[in-house]
Amino acid sequence: MSVYSGMKLVVSCMDRRLNSYLKKKYPDAIIIRNAGANVNSLLITFEKYKDRVDDVILLPHTDCGAMKVVYSSLKEGKKITSLVEEKLVSQFSSKKFSSLSELERLNMEIQKENLKRIFGDKVRTELIDVNKIEIPPSNEPYMAYVSKPSQLAELSSNIYHISAEDKEIWDSLDIAVYAMKINKIITPDEKTVEKIKAAYPSVIVSTTSF
Repeated sequence: MSVYSGMKLVVSCMDRRLNSYLKKKYPDAIIIRNAGANVNSLLITFEKYKDRVDDVILLPHTDCGAMKVVYSSLKEGKKITSLVEEKLVSQFSSKKFSSLSELERLNMEIQKENLKRIFGDKVRTELIDVNKIEIPPSNEPYMAYVSKPSQLAELSSNIYHISAEDKEIWDSLDIAVYAMKINKIITPDEKTVEKIKAAYPSVIVSTTSF
C-alpha cells in the first residue's frame, strides 16, 4: 500500500457552479480543475501525483461551457485559439456526436480513458448534473481564480477556478477570456499575474488568495 494511502485526487471542470458541490463532497481531496476536465491539458500536473494517490475521481458535468466551445467549433465552424484547438477540440474531431449531451458523455469517456493511462484502475467517474446540485446564489460579477492544485478553498459561485501547474492554465484561460468573456482574473502568485497581464492586456489581473 502507498505511503499516501487514502489520498484522493479530483479532476473536474473550472465551472463556477461546481464550487460548493466539490467543497462539500470532497473537502480533503486534492482538486485539479480546468476547462472541461480536460486530461490532455494536465499531463505535467498529473506527473506529480501519479504515484501518490489511491483514488482518482473524474467529475465532468452537464451544460459545460468548454463542451459548448467544442460543439460550436466542430459543428458550427466558430473560431477558437490554436491552443484550445490543440489541447481540447482536436480530441473530438474524428468522433461522432449530434448533440451537446452526447458530446458531454463522450468527453467523460475520453477523459476517463486518458486518466486510466496514467493512474490505471484507481480512476472512477461521474457526470455531474448541474440541475441536481445546490448552487449558492451570487450577484457578484464573474471572475477566474488561478491556483496550484490543493484542497479546495471556499469559493463563491461567481468564480471560475483553474487549478493546475502554471504551464497548463493557458487553454482554460483562453476559454475563460474569449468564450466566457471573463474580464477579471485573480491568482496568489505574483509571477503568474505578470504573465497573465502580458497574455490578456485587456483583462484586470490581481494578486489574491482564498
